[in-house]
Amino acid sequence: MNGLALALVGLLSALVFSPPSLLAAPLARPLSFEHVTVKEGLFSEMVYAVAVRGDEVWLGTYAGGVTLWNRGAKKATVYTTKGEPQEADDGNSIKWKNHPAYNHVWVILPDGNRLWFGTYFYGFGGGGISYFNPKRKNPWRVFDIYRYRAKKVVSLAAEPDRLWVGSEKGLSILDKKTEKWSGFFAAKDGLAGNFVNALLLDGKRLWIGTNAGITVRDLERNVFRTYGPQEGIDGLEVKSLVKVREQVWAGTVGGDLLTYDPAADRWRKLDAPDPLKGSGIHALTVTERFVLICRDDGVSVYEIASGQWDKLTRADGLLSDTVLAAAADKDGIWFGTDQGASFLLMKP
Repeated sequence: MNGLALALVGLLSALVFSPPSLLAAPLARPLSFEHVTVKEGLFSEMVYAVAVRGDEVWLGTYAGGVTLWNRGAKKATVYTTKGEPQEADDGNSIKWKNHPAYNHVWVILPDGNRLWFGTYFYGFGGGGISYFNPKRKNPWRVFDIYRYRAKKVVSLAAEPDRLWVGSEKGLSILDKKTEKWSGFFAAKDGLAGNFVNALLLDGKRLWIGTNAGITVRDLERNVFRTYGPQEGIDGLEVKSLVKVREQVWAGTVGGDLLTYDPAADRWRKLDAPDPLKGSGIHALTVTERFVLICRDDGVSVYEIASGQWDKLTRADGLLSDTVLAAAADKDGIWFGTDQGASFLLMKP
């Protein structure tokens, strides 16, 4: 066999036996980005939450309330307690009824006609949750902070009749029909920790990621199950939870990815060829094609069908490597960063 033939055999062997991560990356370069910053009307450049409805892109910010970006019209509308009330109100800006509950918006959850907003307040009296419903005469509805239990809200999950609200105090329940608070749980009631960073509804189970591990609530039997060191969770702070096809994934503040093994009823660390492995995790988002891990050093991108890994950083066109949130729309993926929002246009 001549030298050329040997080289071809070697190349074919490498392609056949190489792991998916060594094959072609799932994101075809060059990449095309659009950006929304303060120049385009974003009220605050630090974007903690993103939600998409058609051409409407809702951007929750630190200290700047919510900016509604209309992608088609390229127009920004700002909702913040720092603005003038749209109609007569009680004069107390923290309690204005036609704005988000507060200006630090950590989480946005689409739910039927409503968009729920969880806000984070450092002082006394403000913060909590609100929703925006365009079918109401006054679209904003602000709720009280439930005896300070739902003041620093960082996670939300919606059932048909209940809204689960995660905060630094624990887990609160809002009855969506009566629009009244109806329950509360903390570590003393069975949660792994009091600071509820992440919530994931999975059929008749509610997964709860906290500052001290993971708890699951059986919604039929109304009981908690907390996972400890013997089940693969050793006091890890869980930042985000998502469902990836039939698997539940968890992302930790320290940068680890965990997957739940239902057969063994335990969690296992995902040892993957992630190019940004170890960088702190802010959020996990699942699209039809990808798992997006928003990190301190960019975005880890996992293509579900192929098992291939890729990454997105400033070098690819992101506004910043500090990526706090992500959400998909029909044409691509939005990323919230500490410098504004970046939109990755996906090629058909």
